[in-house]
Amino acid sequence: MSTLYARLRRRVLLLPLRVRLALAGTLLLPFALAIVFGLLFLRFEGSLNASIDGDLRGRADALATMVTRHGPAALRSPAAIDLLRPQDAFGQIIDGRGRVLASSDAVQHVPLLTPGQARTAAARGAHGDHDRIPGVAKRSRLVAVPARAHAMAVVVGRSLKGREGANESFGRALLIGGPLALLLSATACYLVAAAALRPVESMRRRADEITGHDRSARLPVPPADDEIGRLGHTLNKMIGRLESALTRQRELTQNASHELRTPLTVLTTELELTLQQDLPESARAAMTSALEEARRVSRLADDLLTLAQLEESGLPLSIEAVDLDELLRLVAARAERRSSATARRVRVDARTTIARVDPVRIEQAIGNLLDNALTYGEGTVTIALRHSADQIEIAVSDEGPGFPTDLRRLAFERFTRHKNGRRNGAGLGLAIVKAIADAHGGRAEIPHDAPSTVVVTLPDDTDSRLRPPRQPASGP
Repeated sequence: MSTLYARLRRRVLLLPLRVRLALAGTLLLPFALAIVFGLLFLRFEGSLNASIDGDLRGRADALATMVTRHGPAALRSPAAIDLLRPQDAFGQIIDGRGRVLASSDAVQHVPLLTPGQARTAAARGAHGDHDRIPGVAKRSRLVAVPARAHAMAVVVGRSLKGREGANESFGRALLIGGPLALLLSATACYLVAAAALRPVESMRRRADEITGHDRSARLPVPPADDEIGRLGHTLNKMIGRLESALTRQRELTQNASHELRTPLTVLTTELELTLQQDLPESARAAMTSALEEARRVSRLADDLLTLAQLEESGLPLSIEAVDLDELLRLVAARAERRSSATARRVRVDARTTIARVDPVRIEQAIGNLLDNALTYGEGTVTIALRHSADQIEIAVSDEGPGFPTDLRRLAFERFTRHKNGRRNGAGLGLAIVKAIADAHGGRAEIPHDAPSTVVVTLPDDTDSRLRPPRQPASGP
């Protein structure tokens, strides 16, 4: 039972809030309707009984007057018969011990009251329902009044056929109106819940659209000063605080990156000059390791500055006509010099191609791809440049196994690192590559059939007059 309840509760919790509110109102309404309809039915039946009792009491009082004057034989008089004729009423005259002294034809052989009821009726009167009487349809309603002069009671009754028919009609009306009221109430509950939650849905949609680039973005707040309105104001204040914190963080990152670039450049240059001198083997190894770490920190500072600029106002570009073939060879030669200790080779497969790009950003993107391939890949690293009618593809690949399947969809996200036992970077290189490709209107991707290849696709909007004739491919 508890397991069934838990399953039902989980399924209910999966429903939208407005549906749950409508269901709650719908499930509670039958109990309220049952109470209301029960009270209405009792009130309706009480009103009918009061009307019937009034009619019967009037007849009984008239008969009691006749009996007081003329004795029990008055029940057989034409006046008494006419008095009992409407609505098939009937009557009896009984003494205090319950003996029938006179009776209407319909109840000639049926005592209407027991001896105990007769004593009560002769003393102070009585009224109530009677079980089925032979010769009388349905149950009966009786009213007894005392005829004090003779210590007798006059009992007048009539069939409850009319009352039962009215009760059945009223019950059918309730059975028809109940489900209809339930349906209308459920619909009203749903509509009211939907109207009450509409501002919440509006705030949710707006919150889903807010990014870090839109500083003025706020949630729409309903004009009513209710719980939802106060929630909206509170969330907007929270967004303002987060915006201030994010702005301070971006400024700190940008300023720190700017300040680090100069000393890192000086440090790298001094280490390179020192390595050109005649040094002991241990000192050369230490200097080489320090130079590698300095370059890594310098790249990290450049990446952080690029990300700060991207989040602040989008990545700034300085577009110009660039010979991509020459640029790729320059980046490849620089990367091959840095990897000379590991004897890794960088090969360029490209023809002369003129494109309108930002040379600094493209150099940064290709440099990040080469660093990634030289750090985590194996064998020769190849830079392939392909130029079609409307786009330019730059593919960087190596001879290693490539990106694991679970890493491919996350490779271009920030701070995603390939943990393979070797030195790990900050996880920003491929994120920078994607940002640069997006800023140029292109894309960066890892082909499904080539997990060790990263392809940067750029749109080709270069004027055909700037393009030189095709030349055969050559090595670095």
